[in-house]
Amino acid sequence: MKRITYLLCTLLTASAVAAMTGWSMAAGNFIVPVIAIPLGVIVFLACRQNVTGVIADERTARIRSKAALRTLEVLVIAGTIATVILYSYVVSAPLAPSITGKVSTNADGTSSMTINLYRPGGPEQPENLIRSTTIANINAMNESEAMDYCSYLRESYRENENRGLVGMTVGSMLVIILATFGAFYLYYNRKY
Repeated sequence: MKRITYLLCTLLTASAVAAMTGWSMAAGNFIVPVIAIPLGVIVFLACRQNVTGVIADERTARIRSKAALRTLEVLVIAGTIATVILYSYVVSAPLAPSITGKVSTNADGTSSMTINLYRPGGPEQPENLIRSTTIANINAMNESEAMDYCSYLRESYRENENRGLVGMTVGSMLVIILATFGAFYLYYNRKY
């Protein structure tokens, strides 16, 4: 097996294991990673045993080392920027007001909802209440009630959005690492 084929197999296996692990954690099924990760390791080892060795010359080793060094330099700066951005997001997220809601069924069969907006950082008690909106019929809201209802829904999905943000950040960083190394590798390959 050629080294490029091995790297492609490794990339596909790692992507499949990561996708299965992410899906299972989001679904609350924690047995899948216990099975998927060891199977991925077995595939890596099986592919690695079939790689034919190629002796690299001094030029190739120099190109790879320079490309790796430049990639690390770029990633330290980009990683610092990404870390500061994510840290500021994590610190500022609790500063947003908290929104709670309660749905009840009316005597005529319609559903009503009470949405409460509380001050950030405080407990959800009447003294911290900023405003309360009562929607008499969820299926027949006016514009103001619809905006409050959308704010409530957005708040309820915030945890999933945070998980998605973390996953997209990690995935993007991996893509950036590969692209940066590839760009520097091609640059030094032409230079030397």
